[in-house]
Amino acid sequence: MFRNAIARTVATQRLAQGTQSRHLASSVMYVRNLPLNTSENELAERLSKFGPVYEYQFTPKRPGDDYAIAFVKFYSGDLPSTIEELSSLPAPTESEVEDVTKRCSEAIASLDGSVFNGRPLNANFARKNMPDAIQFNARMAVRKANDPLFAARMEDRRNQPREQGGSNSSSQYTSGYKDGFRDGLKEGANRN
Repeated sequence: MFRNAIARTVATQRLAQGTQSRHLASSVMYVRNLPLNTSENELAERLSKFGPVYEYQFTPKRPGDDYAIAFVKFYSGDLPSTIEELSSLPAPTESEVEDVTKRCSEAIASLDGSVFNGRPLNANFARKNMPDAIQFNARMAVRKANDPLFAARMEDRRNQPREQGGSNSSSQYTSGYKDGFRDGLKEGANRN
C-alpha cells in the first residue's frame, strides 16, 4: 500500500513536470481565392496530411468579394485543456518551430497554384507569423477576462477607423506581451 502511494506521487510529479515543460509552436498560412461557400471541413481534407491544425479562420465577406480567404494555424506540441494552462506554456523550442514551419511550408507548396472547386488558389505565410501566436492569443484572452479596463481599451481600439490608429496600428497594450514572448523565445533557445 505504501509503495503504491509513492508510485502515485512520483507519477503525479512526472505528469506535473511534463505539463510545465510542454511547448507549443505555431505557423500561420493564408489561402486566398477560395470559393465563397468553402467549408472548414473541405479545407481540412486538403491539409490534414500536413499535421495538426489549431484553427481555421475565414475572413468576413465584404460587399463585392467573389472569393474567400482563410487563415490556417498549424501547431507542433501538445495542446493543454484550458486557456489558462495554454497561456502559461513556456516558449517553443527551436526544433518545434522548425518542425511546424516545415509542415506549413509543405502545405503552402501543395496549395499554391492548385485548383480547388474550379478556382486557382494562392497560398503563403501570413504576414504576422509568430511561432508563439497561440500562447499570445491565450494570454491576451486571459488578460482581457481578468482586466476589464484592458478589454475596454482593446475594444475601443478595434472600433476606431484605421487612419485614427485602429486595429492595424502598434499598440502599447500588446507590445509588452510581444516583447516578453521574444525574450521567452531567446531564453527557451538558451535552455535547450
